[in-house]
Amino acid sequence: MSTTVPFSMIEEAVQHIETEFQPWNIQAEIETTATIDLDRLREAAIVACSVHPIAGARQRSTELTDSRYVWEIPDDTYEVDVGAIDGEGRELEEIQNKLYYRRFDLTEEPPFRLLVVRGAGMDGGDRMLLSMNHVAADGVGTLRIAQALCEAYRGEEPMQDSVSFRESRSMLEDLRPSSLDDGLNLLGSATRQLQNAVDSPTRIAKVGGDDDPGWRFTRRTLDEELTARLIGDRPDGVSVNDVLLAALHMAIAEWNEERGESARKISVMMPINLRPDDWFYQVAAMYSVFESVETRSRHRTDHMTAAREIAEQTDELTERDRAAAMYKMLEMLPPGLPVELKRQLPRLLRGPGRRLLDTAMLSNLGRIPAMPSLEEDAEERPWFSPPAWRGTPVAIGVATFQGRVNLSFRYLRSQFSQEAGEQFADRLVDHVERAVE
Repeated sequence: MSTTVPFSMIEEAVQHIETEFQPWNIQAEIETTATIDLDRLREAAIVACSVHPIAGARQRSTELTDSRYVWEIPDDTYEVDVGAIDGEGRELEEIQNKLYYRRFDLTEEPPFRLLVVRGAGMDGGDRMLLSMNHVAADGVGTLRIAQALCEAYRGEEPMQDSVSFRESRSMLEDLRPSSLDDGLNLLGSATRQLQNAVDSPTRIAKVGGDDDPGWRFTRRTLDEELTARLIGDRPDGVSVNDVLLAALHMAIAEWNEERGESARKISVMMPINLRPDDWFYQVAAMYSVFESVETRSRHRTDHMTAAREIAEQTDELTERDRAAAMYKMLEMLPPGLPVELKRQLPRLLRGPGRRLLDTAMLSNLGRIPAMPSLEEDAEERPWFSPPAWRGTPVAIGVATFQGRVNLSFRYLRSQFSQEAGEQFADRLVDHVERAVE
């Protein structure tokens, strides 16, 4: 038996974009000192599906005349792809790409997969890789599923959300701008997109890329002292995320200028979590819309100027009424338009429409709640990155965990060689340090 839930407008939009570009799969990994028991992990995956309905859902097959996609959520039977591979003598990047670059057929399988890489964790332990389809969940949703997996693996009852999955869907249905002025954000968003078509965002200078499909990955962790200064010593009205965004804008500008390429207008995509404050880190689902934060050369005279310019934008973008206006914008498509026609919309991003894509993406989960370890005395490190794709080839996931800021970089192989990717990551960390100073 199963129940049905229509796709939200956000899920539908991501479904179309994911179909047109590279797979939009979220990377979530846990490096552990433990050796993971595969049978226990399979059982934990089933428990996670029972706690978070979207984790076990499938997409109902569509007919030519259907106007909505629909989730089918099973009541009691779940099947999750859980596997293991020996990491010895294998390139971790190839293993990661084999998992994250593989598309989901949501009509045949649930929207997440698990792979254990033996010996690729900490001190000879394992590494658990979780690939989450972005149609079904955002970064917070992926985090909730990972938490439930760890808790169930330990034999504990996973923490329940304070709001049910069905109740959470009604939040989107009721999402409305509360005033006429806020509703006018619809027009402002459309106007900015048209401006981008004329004045396209900067493209990060390519260095040493190749034609191989897939991504490269690298990671950086800010030390405790730098993290403490970043979190505790900022000007009023400037958030940690604003400082990180400013550092990224400055790093991109410097990177391009050193290579003789333009860096006039830089635009970084930033997900906005639509969940209300009382369940901001709850409910596994796709409740994020994507906004762009821009700077021009005059804003990048120094890190403080860039951070203040960015802070003004993010203050506006994260207002709930602003997000409500963006969600309503997605609903402006003619009602009853067949999904077969809607699928053609992302093709507008090719050719002239490609200029609407951003320079890079930065997704910050903030100070995430404690992640339960897989074993009582195990040491672990979590990692997370959003997808990168043609036109926006560099994506960075940020999560503050146990007093450290973790940066996970994912970029197209066509953008950077491994060496260049490491240099770009170091450049960003250097600008974070300079921004804090």
